[in-house]
Amino acid sequence: MSAKDFASKSYDYVVCGGGTAGLVIAARLTEDPNITVAILEAGGNGLDDIMIDGPNLFTQLWDKPQYDWSFKTVPQEGTVGKVHGWARGKVLGGSSAINYNMFSMASRQDLDNWVELGNKGWGFDDLAPYYRKFETYHPSEETVAEKINDKYLDKSLRGTSGPIHVCFSGDVTWLQETWPKTALNAGYEESSDPRTGSAIGGFNQLTTVDPKHNRRSYAARDYYEPNAGRPNLSLLTHALVSKIELENTGGGDARASGVQFIVDGDKYTVKANKEVIVCGGSVNSPQILELSGIGSPAILEKAGVDVVVDLPGVGENLNDHTATGISLGVKDEYPTAEALARNPEVMQQALEAYIKHKAGPFVGAPTTTGFTSLEKVAQPSDLPNLSSHLESLLSSHSKAHPNSDPAGRDALLARQLLNPKEAVAQIVNLPTGANMQHSDTPSKLLPSEEDGMWIVLGACSTRSFSRGSVHIASSSPTTHPRIDPAYFSHPLDLDLMARTTLHVLSFTEVEPLKSVLRRDTHGAPVLPKSANATIPKTLEEAKAFVQANTVTEYHPVGTCAMVPREKGGVVDSALRVYGTANVRVVDASVFPLHVQGNIVSLVYAVAEKAADIIKAEQSSGANGVGGRQ
Repeated sequence: MSAKDFASKSYDYVVCGGGTAGLVIAARLTEDPNITVAILEAGGNGLDDIMIDGPNLFTQLWDKPQYDWSFKTVPQEGTVGKVHGWARGKVLGGSSAINYNMFSMASRQDLDNWVELGNKGWGFDDLAPYYRKFETYHPSEETVAEKINDKYLDKSLRGTSGPIHVCFSGDVTWLQETWPKTALNAGYEESSDPRTGSAIGGFNQLTTVDPKHNRRSYAARDYYEPNAGRPNLSLLTHALVSKIELENTGGGDARASGVQFIVDGDKYTVKANKEVIVCGGSVNSPQILELSGIGSPAILEKAGVDVVVDLPGVGENLNDHTATGISLGVKDEYPTAEALARNPEVMQQALEAYIKHKAGPFVGAPTTTGFTSLEKVAQPSDLPNLSSHLESLLSSHSKAHPNSDPAGRDALLARQLLNPKEAVAQIVNLPTGANMQHSDTPSKLLPSEEDGMWIVLGACSTRSFSRGSVHIASSSPTTHPRIDPAYFSHPLDLDLMARTTLHVLSFTEVEPLKSVLRRDTHGAPVLPKSANATIPKTLEEAKAFVQANTVTEYHPVGTCAMVPREKGGVVDSALRVYGTANVRVVDASVFPLHVQGNIVSLVYAVAEKAADIIKAEQSSGANGVGGRQ
């Protein structure tokens, strides 16, 4: 369909963004043949693109305009002035098309926190059925299960008929066998299935891979493609949303009549009969709202946008997971990604193995991860009273930044950290080295540029206290917004990640990982020369190491937060934008508080629940009606 033909029709629902959440919404709403849905996607259709399908080819997608928005943050004082490149999917399926395929689960308290912030119906038990709804879990063969130690998984908690496939894919690697054993020898207990609400331990994590075809399982493949032929579902790719057309007759909520978009430089408007649903993600969703006149008057006026809805929470509360990467040399007999990257002939053979046989190293996505509690990380000799330590750093920050936490998030996070079943950090162990000096260019981060084989031990935050913002600086939709994640602007984040880094480094002296590592003449693990650092031993040394060796974990959330309006919120618990009659946001930007681990699973669950909310309103006749308190 041409842009002209697309815009010549009106639709019940217009979805801005054909990414992870947008395609779930579109697929579920069009189950009703009487409902029409239009999707506007800024990127192209990458279905059957081998680079997307290959589970372990994701690094080849970053920084390429065909797949990636290639956002950049402003320089970050907390990471010694570095700019950070944010790979976000600009292709049908969004970031589910370009991510690591790692499949985590929010903890019980993560989601129950959402309820405490004023969102009834969004707790752990409320969302658990939606995790099962979108998922088809494929158990491993017995021989594989034994090698990777997947007995922690509880099959009764897993979905069996959902669109998204999850499994352990590819041949078992030496790291997948080594990692769980090392965690157990480090004093961790056997993990329980994260679906129980807690995930403390080191284990192999599931991946979003369809084992029947050995290809990525993602929103475009498994939500859109099976339903693409529905006559009530329309998709337009390479269509950049420029604004929501809003009508405000005074006295009531603004009503969306349609969406303006750009194709090949020409502007069009598509009419929405019932609702506009914004699914652009944590960067593009606040940008779309602000371009439409929804946001802080100070931000909008400076950018030359007329104010339609005064909603200062738009673009605020940006919260991201940080990843402190520790590259460690391993012996040559333990092959890592460097073995492929440095040998064009071997790389070509691996590509051909995947293209022709769906086999080889590009089938297996990363699995080796885990979660550690503050109880594990904090040494009693250093921190005899964890509670008073947290309170001291929280108090000092709140005094320096009064009114920075109107929703009361910090108190919930501090309480959560004191629970030994809750994680202070995610530990990631990747079979590749990293070039942490390339924080601004994700495609240059992996693998290592230095000789030899390398792994990364990553200390990743779970719920950062630091909060930044995403705001437009121009009325032009083609200008990227200003992204400031404010990494380590809260002293507690730096303190906790420094302690976690010291804890993670203790794994280097635990078998069997210990014997895998290369050592210098003093017996210390070998770091890359480019790190320009030695193994930190004190807390202050660890803080300096963290600031110099931290990048994003690509999990931004919160910029259209589901929080009461008077506390800085943007959407209510039905995901409707305050001050509008018929605009919703459905994606990670609505997360009112961050959760542990990789977030794609929660985006699917949130979108599934959102679809049910919209359907229920549709059937009751409440859709798009009236204002809210």
